[in-house]
Amino acid sequence: MVLKVFAAGLVFALAPLFVSEVRADATLPSGCADRMKGQRLTLVVPNAAGGGFDIYARSLAPELERIGGVTVRVSNMPGGGGKAALLRVANAPSDDYAVLIDNAGDIVAELLEDPSLGKTPQDFRALGIVQVEPEAWVGRPDLNLMDPDAGPLVAAVSSVEANLGTVGLPAMATGHTVRLVAGYAGSGDQFAAVLRGETDFTSKAKGTALRAMKSGDLKVLLVLSDGPDPMLPDVPWLAGEGGLVAHLTAGLPEAERAERQKIAQLAVSLSSGARILMNSAAVPDDVQVCLNAIFDAALVSPDFRDAAQAQGRDVTPIGAQEAERIFENKLEAYSRAAPLLDEVATQLRP
Repeated sequence: MVLKVFAAGLVFALAPLFVSEVRADATLPSGCADRMKGQRLTLVVPNAAGGGFDIYARSLAPELERIGGVTVRVSNMPGGGGKAALLRVANAPSDDYAVLIDNAGDIVAELLEDPSLGKTPQDFRALGIVQVEPEAWVGRPDLNLMDPDAGPLVAAVSSVEANLGTVGLPAMATGHTVRLVAGYAGSGDQFAAVLRGETDFTSKAKGTALRAMKSGDLKVLLVLSDGPDPMLPDVPWLAGEGGLVAHLTAGLPEAERAERQKIAQLAVSLSSGARILMNSAAVPDDVQVCLNAIFDAALVSPDFRDAAQAQGRDVTPIGAQEAERIFENKLEAYSRAAPLLDEVATQLRP
């Protein structure tokens, strides 16, 4: 497998301050209204303005201001394949509570696979999740992954580390030869690369893939799940009975088929998309309690849901405690998959 990496410069933009009425919610824990009133809170998005994470951030911001009495801004930082945003949150100044909104699997992958960041998962805390959905490959309409001779394929990705579970492991399970072109900042750039013929596909959350398919120029090629998707009944799924791996390994020795299915199941666990909100573990405990309460209330707000849905983004809100458990499960899955991920990384890196 071959990897070509394009340099990605750090680019960021700050949105204007939101002007909704500041009124701390009376249901916040004792002392939080006074503690948080007027404090700065930055929602850090690892993509350019206009994408899914950006829409969620801008839909959530007014509710955070209304409930918590904080002053919210949105910062778009697509540089470095998401690493710039990660470091912005980890290194936030004490008077600016920065919160990252990103895919939980991507965060885990970056932290575990790139020691140059100097950060670990223990440097972050989960504040909540806005949506959970499976990952999907989306690409050229003429591409048929059920064909064992399809390929070699080229995938447009933001970084190698963030796609070991979403592209590398599935390719290992199916037997398709895939090379990565890294450095594309967000869904728009990755879809454009496919449309220009530079790459064959990219891996995205299912909702993002469905929206891309509406143009007719792109097709959902594969759902990274262990069963058929009710919204995509004609699209192959990765693992389990009747899935793509079962189809492509028919006729192979049983031991090899079982090993391929094991890899496919790991890929499903690692790639399942949780759009998570995380902040630095260095935030004082009393502030963390307040932030948890503010985000818990904002995530279940009908106004947040309506604002996101009006822009084609579904909301499946999950509070801080359950979000922390989901993040820990991601870490555990990556630990189980570590030997395979190391093998994939070796193949994908030059």
